[in-house]
Amino acid sequence: MYIASAEWIGVPYRAGGDNKRGTDCSGLVSQLYKQVYNIRLSRSTDEQLKESNKVSRRNLREGDLVFFTSRASKKRVAHVGIYLKNGKFIHASTSKGVIVSSLNEQYYTQYWLRGGRVK
Repeated sequence: MYIASAEWIGVPYRAGGDNKRGTDCSGLVSQLYKQVYNIRLSRSTDEQLKESNKVSRRNLREGDLVFFTSRASKKRVAHVGIYLKNGKFIHASTSKGVIVSSLNEQYYTQYWLRGGRVK
């Protein structure tokens, strides 16, 4: 996962995008899953949530999905990334493009929804 995900770092955010010219969060997840695991995931965060089994934060493994809500979405899923290891995950940030962040950052602890393991 690390080698494949490293190729995506710095790709700009683009709503509806799923390639290295620009991607959104669910597009990044679907492309990395296809590239690394040869698994086709749906293109929406809602569908990716449904395609995964719930995993607690402390039981996350490399490749698990991490889902977040937002202030605007209330309790609904608004963002997805892929867990790497040591509390880090890769995702497409609207402001910075594809980056690696820590689950321990205040924003991500505040808006944590759940982990997901693809079925």
